[in-house]
Amino acid sequence: MITDFTQLDAWRKAMDLAVDIRKATESFPKEELYGVISQMRRASISIAANIAEGFGRFTYADKQHKYVQARGELVEVMTFIHYCKRVGYLDVDHCLSLLSHCDEVHKLLNALIKSMRNKATLGPSS
Repeated sequence: MITDFTQLDAWRKAMDLAVDIRKATESFPKEELYGVISQMRRASISIAANIAEGFGRFTYADKQHKYVQARGELVEVMTFIHYCKRVGYLDVDHCLSLLSHCDEVHKLLNALIKSMRNKATLGPSS
């Protein structure tokens, strides 16, 4: 039984993604510090933060809501990755690697969302 959010595979992979995004953005142009760099970093760590917050929620519906929010942040990060490839901040291989990592997190989030949806009719979680 999972007793702590850090035991969730989705949270672990989301944290890994946030670190990867942090490293990837270190080489971006400095004029992007308060633009795309800040937005990508904030959105990527928000994925893990929403997963953690969802874990701490009381009802399955509340948990599901936070996992859906995490998925929204993930799609935002994916959009930034595509943008960064188009403007030349990321090469194709790095872009594909990051998107593959995003796909892993996406699948894990979808599984969490589906699980909470299925449990939501049972009422508050313990």
